[in-house]
Amino acid sequence: MIERNQVWNLLVCLPNLLLSRLWAIQAYDGILPIVITLHSFTEGRKPALGLLVIWMAIRLTNQMVAKFRTHSLQPPLEAILLALLLVNTRLIVLREDIDGPTTFLLIAIGFMIGAGQSLRAWRFSFGWLALTPLLLMAYFLQHHSAASFWSTSYVRDVYEATMDGHGGINRFATILMLLTLSSASYSLLSRSLLERLIGTTAAVVGYALCVSTDSRLAQIAPPVALLIGWVAARWRRGSTKFLSVVFATAAMAVMVIGSWWFFLAPDANINQSSDMGRLRAGACWLSLMFTGANRFLYGVGYGPQANDMCSHLREGGGFGHAHNTIAQVGGQLGVLGILAFLIVVILVSMGLRRQFQSVASRCDTTPSHLVFFQVAVSLNVLLLLNTLATTIYRTNQVTQCLIGFLAATSLCLFSAPADATLTSEPSVDSSLTADPIP
Repeated sequence: MIERNQVWNLLVCLPNLLLSRLWAIQAYDGILPIVITLHSFTEGRKPALGLLVIWMAIRLTNQMVAKFRTHSLQPPLEAILLALLLVNTRLIVLREDIDGPTTFLLIAIGFMIGAGQSLRAWRFSFGWLALTPLLLMAYFLQHHSAASFWSTSYVRDVYEATMDGHGGINRFATILMLLTLSSASYSLLSRSLLERLIGTTAAVVGYALCVSTDSRLAQIAPPVALLIGWVAARWRRGSTKFLSVVFATAAMAVMVIGSWWFFLAPDANINQSSDMGRLRAGACWLSLMFTGANRFLYGVGYGPQANDMCSHLREGGGFGHAHNTIAQVGGQLGVLGILAFLIVVILVSMGLRRQFQSVASRCDTTPSHLVFFQVAVSLNVLLLLNTLATTIYRTNQVTQCLIGFLAATSLCLFSAPADATLTSEPSVDSSLTADPIP
């Protein structure tokens, strides 16, 4: 009888224990590196988006089950988003609505998933995302050539020749920026030397890929966002002098770099023309709000006709986006779209302010709380910089989900309980149990 019980434990309890442990480290987030890597290739978009839908469905279901198990009085509102996800799966996977309303559904789902995460859960999510730069670098190393490997356009050249996913090199650079800061966040939040080493390596690799995209924003935005997050986490009352020195130094650096870029660089004329073109595109899209009776409220809408509204700014090709998210939303969706954008900004700002008050007013604040506030500021500053310089949310469903997911770091409650799991801890023989995951 004793031997039969031991066999039963081996056949049933051990698999249940393994499943529970995998769920505890959020193994389902391991889908994200696969999604991002597959989506980098044109032929991999459909399976990548299918996996993305599966990941979102798992995360929403997990949150619903957690509420049922804790007997929460709040109804599982995630069920509504899950239903909307299911009825829009065809449009998402087959890319039949890449610039339409599903854009904002994916951002909302990502935001809802992230808003339900504790600090511990974020550490695991960042850890899985940190694997992605390493996977991408392995691919780029396979196309290494001694003549071009150290060029600042190496990643761009390989991407355009063999990958061409994510909607173009600029969208790919946006993904790399998000991955770089996610990897840095994992390094900052890690508890062991090995985890810090993995996170730091992934962040360095991610930033190296950013530099090689030949995108100015990808080269500048990650370190700037990290610096702002570091300053914000160390600001205290009475440290005005410290902040003044930091901001004066940053302003001087911006002036020097800007002067070189626009007036002293060998291709200064090209730089001026390019950046002035971006400003004209943004002004044109925003001005569309004032060109019709209903456009101030509703904008020009979606579709090819809307994308060609500002095509006169560029000879031989359309100007299908504004290079500025606020201008794009205003021209396409009118003042109602701008109000929706401001609602999200206010929500994120309130969350960051609450986190700041938590770490600034309590003497017993743990280092992990302070570091997470730094991480949340850095990620949201990065999103803001992309918002001001790009139409970050367009034409890429993976980016859309990540935008909402990472922006939700601002809503993390440091006092949140540990995440519930879909599978309960199985009761097994004590000789078969291991130490709990820290």
